[in-house]
Amino acid sequence: MILHIGERVFWGAPEVIYLEGTITQLDEQAQTVMVHVDKATAHSAHLIGTDMPFAAEGVKPLSGDTPPGVTSEHSTERLSPSKLSDEEKIQRAAAVAVHQQHGYGLPPAREQELIAQVAQVLNSDSEMRAHVIDTMNAILEREL
Repeated sequence: MILHIGERVFWGAPEVIYLEGTITQLDEQAQTVMVHVDKATAHSAHLIGTDMPFAAEGVKPLSGDTPPGVTSEHSTERLSPSKLSDEEKIQRAAAVAVHQQHGYGLPPAREQELIAQVAQVLNSDSEMRAHVIDTMNAILEREL
């Protein structure tokens, strides 16, 4: 485990679900970390201010700024995840892939072009498309 107490980490992707915070505890034996959540996507904002356990391999160190679409305002209301069509799930998965590869600083036209290209690849392979949709369903239906 190469994580440290006080390190800022994140889990997920803002296009789907995202949590960000500071490591408050490490358990090297169990390979887990406790993260104090201080930023999240809107439907997970009820978790802001809580401490959540994660598998150490499930979080990544935050480098750079918090991505767009994330809030630091705690919500007392627990929102349901967005209901997305299969095409929206493919588009969001494509956006995640582009942002993981290129970050959030691309010119908007280039970003949309790359997202469209990735979506086209996902849609052209029926097995891959079905896998992405099934995975996205599992993520969106997960109770946090």
